[in-house]
Amino acid sequence: MAIVYSITVIAFVLCLVLTPFVISMCKKHGLVDVPKDSRRVHSKPMPRCGGIAIFTSSMVALLVYYLLTKDIPSIAFNTQFWGYLIGAFLIFIMGIIDDIFTLRAKYKFVFELASILVVYFFGIRIENIGSLDLGYFSLPVTFLWIITVQNAMNLIDGLDGLAAGITSISALSLLMLFISTSASLEAIVITAAIVGAGVGFLPYNFNPAKTFMGDCSSNFLGFTMATVTILGFSRGYTAVEYLSPVLILGVPIFDTIFAMVRRAVKRRPLFAPDGGHVHHRLIKARFTQRQAVLILYTVTSTLCIIAVSLITQDLWKLGLLVGMSTIFISLWIASMIKSRDLKVDETINNKFKANNT
Repeated sequence: MAIVYSITVIAFVLCLVLTPFVISMCKKHGLVDVPKDSRRVHSKPMPRCGGIAIFTSSMVALLVYYLLTKDIPSIAFNTQFWGYLIGAFLIFIMGIIDDIFTLRAKYKFVFELASILVVYFFGIRIENIGSLDLGYFSLPVTFLWIITVQNAMNLIDGLDGLAAGITSISALSLLMLFISTSASLEAIVITAAIVGAGVGFLPYNFNPAKTFMGDCSSNFLGFTMATVTILGFSRGYTAVEYLSPVLILGVPIFDTIFAMVRRAVKRRPLFAPDGGHVHHRLIKARFTQRQAVLILYTVTSTLCIIAVSLITQDLWKLGLLVGMSTIFISLWIASMIKSRDLKVDETINNKFKANNT
C-alpha cells in the first residue's frame, strides 16, 4: 500500500504548488466570479477556475502510478480505469466550457450522458444491490447514481471550502473502506489521488478563499466520487452495506433531493438556482461562513463514522473519524466564541462612540 499513499502525497504536493499558478492565470484572463445576486456570499471578484489544479494534480498522480506499474500485471490498471479517465476528461471539459461561457442545461446533459455511457460500457456499472440482480435496469440505475452525485457535489459548492472539504472527508472514508475490504485497485488509487488533491486545494479555498474551484472541478469531483463508489462496492455487499456510500455522500445527496422537491412544489425548473440550499439556510440563520462549513464538515464526518461502522469495526478507522468530528466541533465552538466576542466589542465601541458625540 506504500505506493497508494505515495499517490496521495504526490497529488497533495502538486495541488498545493499548482493552485497559485492557476489563480494567477484566472486573474490574467479575467476568469473571475463577480458577486451579482443574493445567492453569492462573497463580496469581491474571485478567480473561479482554481479547481483546474485539482484535476491536473489528480491526473498527474494517476499517470505516475500508471507509469510505475504498467509492466506489473498484478497491480496495473485494467480497462475500467481508462473508461473512468475518458469520462472524467469529458466532465472536466464540460465544466471548463461552463465556467468560461456558461453552458446551457441541455448541452451539459449531452456531456453527462456521454461520460456515463463511456464508463458503463467500460465496465463501471451497478449490476446488483445485495442479492438483487438489476439486469436491464443496470444502465438506468448507474445513470441515476452518477448524475445525482455529480450534480449534488456541484450544488453543494456554495461556500468557501465546502465542496473541497466534504469531498476530502468523504474520499478519506471511502479509502479506508476500500483498503480494509480489498476493493478494486482502481477504486483505491483514484480515491487516494482525490484525497491528496482535495486537501492540497483547501488552504486556498477555505474561508477567506483565494479562489473558487469552479464547475470544472465540482463536476469532476462529483463524477469521480460516484464512479469510485461503483468500483469499490462491486464485490457483493449486503443491501444494508450499500447504504455506506449514500451516507458518506449524505450531505450533498440529501441537499440535492430536498432542492428538487422544493423546486417541484414551487413549480420551478428543477435545475434553476435558488438560495434554499442547506448552506444558504445556515448563513440566513446568522452563522458565519466558517461556522456553516464546520457544521457541515461535522455532519459529514458523523455520517462517515456510521458508514464505516456498517462494514468495518477497525477501531483506528473509527477513531480517526471521531477525532475529525471532534476537531470540527471544537473549531466551530471556538468560531462561535470569537464571533460573540467580536459582537460584544462592537456593541461596546458603538456605545462608547455614542457617549462621546
